[in-house]
Order: sequence, then structure tokens, then C-alpha cells
Amino acid sequence: MTKKAAGEIFSSSSALKILSFLAENSDREFLGSEIQRATSLSRAGVYISLKGLINQGYVIRTQKGRFHLYRLDTTNPIVKQFKVLRNILYLEPFLGKLQPISSMIILFGSAGRGEDAPTSDIDLFVMTMDPASVKEALAAQKPARRIQPVVLTPSEYSQFKETERTFYEEVNRGIMLWEKKE
Repeated sequence: MTKKAAGEIFSSSSALKILSFLAENSDREFLGSEIQRATSLSRAGVYISLKGLINQGYVIRTQKGRFHLYRLDTTNPIVKQFKVLRNILYLEPFLGKLQPISSMIILFGSAGRGEDAPTSDIDLFVMTMDPASVKEALAAQKPARRIQPVVLTPSEYSQFKETERTFYEEVNRGIMLWEKKE
């Protein structure tokens, strides 16, 4: 069995393909025909999947005139976790570059809570002995979404704990993506 590229798992069924499309565009509403065009699914496949997603509470359907519009229910906790998982998969190539030069990587902020919009930055905390290398590695990647790194050395991190208490707590509520084992 061959290893699929990160994120391909979300296009293995019609419902997941639609959910992924709506997650990428969580700030918008779409006609069924627009979803069909964007996902390259059959008309029947789109409407059957949308009905199931609505019944599960992942998608909201509203009526405007004679049209039905569909959008992601961004308040649903499963949808939020789905968005977090997609964010982590998006970061996977960057993590491979950062791991050799860092000791800890945490996804925090709206992207770590699944509350991010398509235009939101991805907040990433990186602890390293070499901040310049981490910043260079991220700059060389040219991501489609802006990654907003907070890069600190271990000594800066211990000071950060005292001086920036609120921000420190926000980072610690995030998701540990990688930590160097001693």
C-alpha cells in the first residue's frame, strides 16, 4: 500500500471532499452547484452528501429566495477538530524542516482551536537554540497561508513565562506538534 499525501484522506469520499472544501472556505456560503463545480462531484453525490452533513450538524442550509445556500457550521465541536486536523496536516511539511533545529513546536491561537478563517495566520510557537535558522527555514517555504511564528530560546521562554503571562497561557493551551525527546 502506498502512502497517500497528507490531506488526500479528505478526498476519499464525497462527504469528506465537501467538508474539506467548506472548511477551506468557512467564511462563505455556497450554492449546491458551486460546491459541485469546486469538488468535481456528481450533482446527485453532492446533494446526497450535503443532506448527510446537514443531518450530522456539520453543515447549515439556509434559503434565500428560491435558492439553498450551504455553509460549514463553525460552532460544531467536530467541525472545529476537523479544521484543526487540516491545519496540522497543512503544517506537516514545515514541521519536517523545523524538527532538526527546534526543541518544541506548538500550534496555538485560532488555528489551534479550529476557529480560524481562510485568511487567518497560523500561529506557531517554536523553541530553539537557533532562532535565525528557524526563521530562515520558514521564510524559505513560501506557504499559501501566512505562518506567524513566535520563536524563542529556552532562556527567553523562561522569562516569557513571567513577563507575558497571558500570552504564555495561550501558547500552553495550544497543541503540541512536536517535542524533542531528551
